[in-house]
Amino acid sequence: MTPAPWLEMRLRVAEQAAATLADEFFGAEVWLVGALTEGLAHQKSDVDLLLITQEPVAEPRSRLVHGIRVDIRAVSWDAVNAWRILLDSFTVTRDDIETFRTVRTRLSDLTLLRTARPLTPAPYLEPSRVLEPGRRATYQRWALADRCETAASLAEDLLGLAQAGLYPHADLVWTQLARVLAQAETVAAGAPLLGEKWLPSLMAVGHDSDRFKAVPELPQPRWSTAAAHSPFFATVQARLADALFVLWPSDADPEPVDEAGLGGFGWLPQHYRDGWFLRRGDARVPLSNGQIRTWRKAAARRART
Repeated sequence: MTPAPWLEMRLRVAEQAAATLADEFFGAEVWLVGALTEGLAHQKSDVDLLLITQEPVAEPRSRLVHGIRVDIRAVSWDAVNAWRILLDSFTVTRDDIETFRTVRTRLSDLTLLRTARPLTPAPYLEPSRVLEPGRRATYQRWALADRCETAASLAEDLLGLAQAGLYPHADLVWTQLARVLAQAETVAAGAPLLGEKWLPSLMAVGHDSDRFKAVPELPQPRWSTAAAHSPFFATVQARLADALFVLWPSDADPEPVDEAGLGGFGWLPQHYRDGWFLRRGDARVPLSNGQIRTWRKAAARRART
């Protein structure tokens, strides 16, 4: 497919701005970051550049190049290396999530690394890759865990809103959950965690016949009976489990699990370094590989009813 002319123009502007910055800041590197590196842009998109220097420098002002705004963020190599350290391994456990809190606050920076493409000579990097495969895989795990945490928070809100009879408010959160779920699926498929507006394009990656794919709608909820009977929520449970199985596949034999107690509204799966668990609010219930397979199968069955 021929790239859109506004995409090609922005790539040329990025290269021109990078060359100018390299002259202004001797020895610095300039990386193109964000959605543009994934081939995503519209006719009003800005160009985002990362200027990496040995010592901290004042943030260069945004500039217009051929009428296109170029935003520049200046960071030191020390900062970039600190981001890289967070991608050395997926370390979060159920008993110690302090690192996860740190990673979540820096996830936008880590996404810059995941999308970065060097525009100036970088002798220690492959021409089109800033992160090696191992760190890219770790980014994928952190990003998916982040979306699972966000989904769990929204599910807790939904339960509270439904119990309070605030159904119009719950409808809004339900729509938001549909987008978070779609983000989880695109991250599991290898996409960076970009803004929601890019979901139709990210969901179409790997589907040669589709340029865009709509964010799947969730089943019509029945808030008045949600706490006691919520088959509509099972779709969320099964899809989130499937996204996690992409990164943590299991062929363990199914094992019994309390489907009635752990399959109700609000329970969602997650995987940390120490294994699987289900979460609802502040409650966390560890499951074995065999139990999570049984739980996921039951969720898929409920979703079909």
